[in-house]
Amino acid sequence: MSIINTSAPSNEILIKLGARGNLSPGVDKWDEVYNGRLRQILISHGVAINSIQVSYTAPSGALVLAPRHGGDGDKFDCVDLESWEALTMVQGYYGPLRGNNAGVVRSLTFGTNGATYGPFGIEEGIPFRFNIPPGVGFGGFHGCSDSRYLHAIGIYIKSMARYHLAPKPERVSFSRSTYSVEY
Repeated sequence: MSIINTSAPSNEILIKLGARGNLSPGVDKWDEVYNGRLRQILISHGVAINSIQVSYTAPSGALVLAPRHGGDGDKFDCVDLESWEALTMVQGYYGPLRGNNAGVVRSLTFGTNGATYGPFGIEEGIPFRFNIPPGVGFGGFHGCSDSRYLHAIGIYIKSMARYHLAPKPERVSFSRSTYSVEY
């Protein structure tokens, strides 16, 4: 866990879970926080993950296509989430490619409360996993990419609990009463 962000849409508190992969200089860093429900994950891949892009439903009901991060690959897959599905896990591998010393995200797998999608890419390198437990929701992705590959990926999570700031709830005190009974 690296950053707590309180300026998220709808005044939600988002927690940024650290990116896994290559965070070296020379790659574009990006953050995608979603104010809506995740609908699709679009992945371009081959021997590694070339790009990731998502679409989500905004509170207004409009479908929003977020920017693509990365480049073109040999294969393209689209994960279509059902209306009742919620992301519960993101896992994968990162490491160098042959002939390329820079590390990249080699594979990604997504889990929901109904299915597992993937793996996309090649499961080689150092494994990583982000779990999204009950009571916590998915808030977005962040990472690093260049024009060819996704170099690192992390997630935002948000608490589903709502807190009460003002006015303060009334305090109710209970006292025990003792009754004496005469015979």
